[in-house]
Amino acid sequence: MTGIDKEKLLSFARTEEDKLFVRRLVDKANQSLKGYITYTHFIDPHQRSVAKKVLNELGVKYVFDGGYKDAERVVVAFVPEYLTGSTEAETLEAVRNDPSYPVSLVEISYKKNRYSRELTHRDFLGAIMNLGIKRETLGDILVHDEYTQVVLLSDMAAFIENNLTQAGRLRVDVKTAPLSKLTVPAVKTTEKTTTVASLRLDAIVAEGFNISRSLAADCIKAGKVYLQYEECNNVSKTVEEGQTITLRGKGRIVLESIGAVSKKNRIFITIKKYI
Repeated sequence: MTGIDKEKLLSFARTEEDKLFVRRLVDKANQSLKGYITYTHFIDPHQRSVAKKVLNELGVKYVFDGGYKDAERVVVAFVPEYLTGSTEAETLEAVRNDPSYPVSLVEISYKKNRYSRELTHRDFLGAIMNLGIKRETLGDILVHDEYTQVVLLSDMAAFIENNLTQAGRLRVDVKTAPLSKLTVPAVKTTEKTTTVASLRLDAIVAEGFNISRSLAADCIKAGKVYLQYEECNNVSKTVEEGQTITLRGKGRIVLESIGAVSKKNRIFITIKKYI
């Protein structure tokens, strides 16, 4: 990694927090060159977008892993040459079989009664954070009926198992579980069929999240919108059928289908929204 332009790497960072993140990435990448796997803490989609640009510029070997396919929050594993497989799947398998692999799973179970409401992602995140846990140690929180699974850094699993006793107003029981027991909940979605003047990103965001076109444009320019899990600041970027759009704090949509053009020259589309 000699001759790397640090100023160019830092240009991928929008904020001082991003710059600190980039510096830590470079440090971790340098450590991996000594011949062993190194890992980051869990990162969010914005950091993932920054990391991909920086690490591709560095030319180092890495994989993202959140414990399961399509995880939103992931760790970055920097992989030395001797562990790099011919495919990303082979490299990921080598990472997961390494003794230092840092990702674990805890399962939180509880019993509802007729007076209790359904516990949500927010309930579990809040309960865990109230223990003094940093968000960066937690991956995805997968809410099922009467139990929830939390992907997290291994060194936090025992602490949460021993200290988390309540979520919302319900008593909970926590146990560490093998990562192989992770189950992705059934996805709940709604569909909306409408028309748009064009397939520009701002138009699709506006329709998909029921906000104004100008607000959609502001969110895109502010770096709050991800197209195919990559931050996209181009309001006029064309969205293709099947692509996923995430608006930070508002959820995720998919441009499910693109149909015919109406007599008024508007395009019929169907948008699937995750709820």
